[in-house]
Amino acid sequence: MNKKILISLFSFFMSFYSFSEELLLKNAKIHTATDKGTLETADLLIRNGLIVRIGKNLSSYQAQVEDLSGKVISPGLIAPHSQLGIVEIELIPETRDDRSEIYSAGLNIDSAFNPSSTLIPYNLTGGITLSLTTPSSSGLFSGLTSVFSLSGSLEESLIASNVALTANINGGEDSKAAKILLLEDSLDLASITDFGLSPFITKGEVKNALTRNTKSNYYEIFKSFLPADVYYSARDLMALKKVLNREIPLVIQANRASDILALIDLSKRKNIKLVIQGAAEGWRVSKQLSEAKIPVILRPIDNIPHSFNELGARLDNASLLHKAGVQILIGSHETHNAYLSRQGAGIAVSYGLPWQEALKGLTKNIADVFNLDKRGSIKEGYIADLVVWNGDPLEVTSFVEGVYLSGKKVPVKNRSMKLKDRYLDN
Repeated sequence: MNKKILISLFSFFMSFYSFSEELLLKNAKIHTATDKGTLETADLLIRNGLIVRIGKNLSSYQAQVEDLSGKVISPGLIAPHSQLGIVEIELIPETRDDRSEIYSAGLNIDSAFNPSSTLIPYNLTGGITLSLTTPSSSGLFSGLTSVFSLSGSLEESLIASNVALTANINGGEDSKAAKILLLEDSLDLASITDFGLSPFITKGEVKNALTRNTKSNYYEIFKSFLPADVYYSARDLMALKKVLNREIPLVIQANRASDILALIDLSKRKNIKLVIQGAAEGWRVSKQLSEAKIPVILRPIDNIPHSFNELGARLDNASLLHKAGVQILIGSHETHNAYLSRQGAGIAVSYGLPWQEALKGLTKNIADVFNLDKRGSIKEGYIADLVVWNGDPLEVTSFVEGVYLSGKKVPVKNRSMKLKDRYLDN
């Protein structure tokens, strides 16, 4: 019997190793985006898409070995806010799937994501491997954010759905005070609904759910809580309910210090997870942001005031926020060039933000805030989304030389490179 057990165990392990795929990257400078910092001349063993070992002088008899002497490895960069995959040409409506006049908070863009967008390889060659893609509808609520891999795969691009709800209190069409009041009223309306439903619901179920606790009908609820020209569908209210239940954070665009304070107060009263995007004057309220444990999405490359909401913008904003204990996420100023977030991170470093914290702002912190499991760092057990650079990832003179998504090497060529090869090199 013991002999049969040993044979079975041996067969199991042999079968496991026979079908596993291993890749060994050797002799690289590895920026881990963890407390271990940077490892000099280190090796990385990847098995079936996961990082299994990090260290020196690693070996594996069955791994494909790549010598990366003189090269630099970082986690794949993450775009914390973009319209990658749902916008192609901004001025042509037919190429935009980022807006809706039907849904607001409940707009989910998963089915509209285009893995073949020309902007995906363009940003992949700049080091972006994941995008938090967000609608940009006008009004208070833009819609729900989902996470996509820039693999170009038709079937495997979607990583996680509905990880955040995005809102915007800026803009000149109405008072900020009115928008903040509407935000509070909308959350109050969602708080009295009791859906308890599957995502696929009928109008009858919605009516029953809305009347269960309120003893009123659907239309009376809206008359009581919202202005006459404001309407929310069942999907919109369900999205707001996720925020109230602390299942997902509410990401709000705000730059003025007084606006940020008002939002901090609202988040405390409603007990919701809040993320401030923009925060150009965040340094002025850094203590309050830190005490409330509210992360900020910064765009350090946008370092001059663009409106009266940003008069207090300054180049060392990221550094001052970090010193106060605020969690920093770093993004770009536009979707087409989402990869410029690394240049923004470099600018932040030049004005006092520690280098390792800037890298975490592009990777680990984004994964942490939006609960992207086993992503954003080079760590044992984590998914091997990696970028190989020929120098410092935060220097504009450094370029991507290789990209691995879930441990598989993918082509690093965009349309511009292909045109160059076709017309200039021949």
